[in-house]
Amino acid sequence: MNKQEYITILTDQIRCKMACPEVARELEDHIEDQTRAFMSEGLDRAEAEEAAVKEMGNPVETGVELDKIHRPKMPWGTIALIVTLSILSCTFQFFLNQEYVNAGGDGYFMGRHIMFTVTGLMAMIGVCFADYTRIAARARELMLGWILLIIFGRQFFGLTVNDAERWIAIPGIQSVNVLLLLMITVPLYAAILYGYRGKGWSVILKGVLWMVPGCWLSVSCNSIWMASVLFLTYLAMLGLAVYHGWYRLPGKAVFAGICTIAMLLPVLTAVLIWFFGADYQKSRLLFYLAPLVGVGGEPQDQISYEMIYVREILGNSRLVGAVDAGVPDISFIPELSDFMLVGVVRYYGRLAAVLLFGLLIFLLLHFLRISLRQRNQLGMLMGTGCAAVFLIEAAFYLLNNSGIMYLGDYCPFFSYGGSGTIIMYILMGIMLSICRYQNTAPERKTAGSLFGIRRPAERMKG
Repeated sequence: MNKQEYITILTDQIRCKMACPEVARELEDHIEDQTRAFMSEGLDRAEAEEAAVKEMGNPVETGVELDKIHRPKMPWGTIALIVTLSILSCTFQFFLNQEYVNAGGDGYFMGRHIMFTVTGLMAMIGVCFADYTRIAARARELMLGWILLIIFGRQFFGLTVNDAERWIAIPGIQSVNVLLLLMITVPLYAAILYGYRGKGWSVILKGVLWMVPGCWLSVSCNSIWMASVLFLTYLAMLGLAVYHGWYRLPGKAVFAGICTIAMLLPVLTAVLIWFFGADYQKSRLLFYLAPLVGVGGEPQDQISYEMIYVREILGNSRLVGAVDAGVPDISFIPELSDFMLVGVVRYYGRLAAVLLFGLLIFLLLHFLRISLRQRNQLGMLMGTGCAAVFLIEAAFYLLNNSGIMYLGDYCPFFSYGGSGTIIMYILMGIMLSICRYQNTAPERKTAGSLFGIRRPAERMKG
């Protein structure tokens, strides 16, 4: 049996075809190394290759054992947790919506939200079965295409709401949120950084330049919130890639520099706006930093009054059960989706809100832990990026619902909206795909690394 026949028979036993090319390459490298070792002992090429193949053992038996190792494993526990959180979220939103309507609010379409949730779960499962590593081959083209598609959509189908053109009208779908579409750039950015492995200082400039489109589109939509989320996520992924030694750089020094920039840049930006920015920029900055103060010591707008109501509700909340009737109800908050946790505290108590939000944080930290442990470096960075963007959004959402600072209007599972819900589940699907294929797409480092087989030189040394 020659080398090629052996490899073909062995890989035929592996059901996950995603793993077969890498397994075949590892096999070929090992057999070639072993062939050279036998040739150095005086055998000709054909005899040496035959001996090397024979030494590998029975191809069927070896293939069956490798199939067990490289078989994709569905993360059913994680999927069950996502489904549970989805059901709890829809249930709380349904009852809060009823309370909202009873208190005099307009409410929102729960039927559409449930439909989007079910659709999102189906999309998540579909993405889970997809090969996430294929993104890396065309990451830059996909990023450029996605950004150009958003720009084109805004240019010809954009909707302006509250002086911000952040919606794209799509026939049959109604509209999608540009800001939430930009979340798709997170896994694409990770794949772009992965493609720059082995490069030098130029990767820092390229990495920063690839941050610009997403952040610029966010700012053009008057969303400091999304610009902050994307910038912090991009920077975290770049820092992690540098920390893991992907580039020909002094890793620890550059990583420390990135961390310093991450901490100082927001402060520097705020200082520049305060001293050199236009009046409306100063007013907006003050609003984000101190929404209850505003210009002249007065609340600036409706959001400021909402924060006052949030603090009053939280200040009178109970551990379990609704607060007293004299406390403002949630009809004083026009956007219930932005303050779902406040509604839970108002009608069901602090414990219910803590358990609900704690379940979300547990899920996100679980994804982050699994991503950081990935052998495949692309999966590690993509999963970490997706988990990071959700964690940052959750942190901002918690600040909103704590009455500390109003920083955004979206949080996984808790916020209402079709485009945000679908995109959230797509990103969840990518993270599930990384979990599913964590044993099938290892990094290729040295020959024989998949099997625990040492090179001939190593064997002779031993």
